[in-house]
Amino acid sequence: MQPGYAAVLCVLAVLGLEAAAPGECELTRLLQDKLQYKMRLQYMKHNFPIDYTVQVQYEEVLRPSNITRLRNGTVSEVALRYLWFHVSSQAVLRIREVLPEKHPSWKYTQELGHLFDALGKEYSKYRQAA
Repeated sequence: MQPGYAAVLCVLAVLGLEAAAPGECELTRLLQDKLQYKMRLQYMKHNFPIDYTVQVQYEEVLRPSNITRLRNGTVSEVALRYLWFHVSSQAVLRIREVLPEKHPSWKYTQELGHLFDALGKEYSKYRQAA
């Protein structure tokens, strides 16, 4: 796996952005459970060959230092939550593009994808109400 995706998956679990809407809270909690280090290690590290790579652009990697810089700037928490959602869901989609359906991580990434889809629907409801 490309180091960029390992960093993205780490940020997914470490970032811990607080949710605003009740549905968003529940989905975020479920994602947090799925993205725990033990789960990521089991499904994403141990099931990939050592030299396996996924090509990513530099801009596709969200680093913790960038989040800190954005938080210290003028970016709102709502915008940061949406940024986290967008980058995370795109990372899961990119990983799923290269996984064969019989891969041991397929179901795990599929569940992550469904959770991100549901969170996207929550965000669209939240944005329409605002």
